[in-house]
Amino acid sequence: MTTPTRYSALPPTYRKVLKARRLVVLYFFNEHCGACVFSGPVFLEVAKPFRPWMDIFMLDTAQSCRHPDVTGTPTVLFYKEGVLIKKLKGIGKEYSLLQDFTQHLGKTRHCAAPRKPTHDLNWLRHTLSTLCTIPRAKRWNFS
Repeated sequence: MTTPTRYSALPPTYRKVLKARRLVVLYFFNEHCGACVFSGPVFLEVAKPFRPWMDIFMLDTAQSCRHPDVTGTPTVLFYKEGVLIKKLKGIGKEYSLLQDFTQHLGKTRHCAAPRKPTHDLNWLRHTLSTLCTIPRAKRWNFS
């Protein structure tokens, strides 16, 4: 296996993205590649739940600048703080890709589900109308 490319040797567009402290996943594909057409939706399905915790980029090799570690498509590169952690040439099976995501990310907490508001406008009106302020308290002589 070849040695990973140094951070300083990468094009500026990649260096800017890899500055992030979060895990960065770069998926390189080509629209004319048969394996890429098959693996693209699988990659999206596996990567979607991890989006809150990592930066995921799908890059078409025809439209993006050349990355020195990409010798074929599809290729998945995992970076953490600018250092290449893992390179996958092809994505393999769905469960192995999922295992790679969880292995490099570590334990995650589920995103909090959006909650319904517990109070509505009628509750707010009632609360504000019965609120006891200082001038009303002096009238009732609470001292």
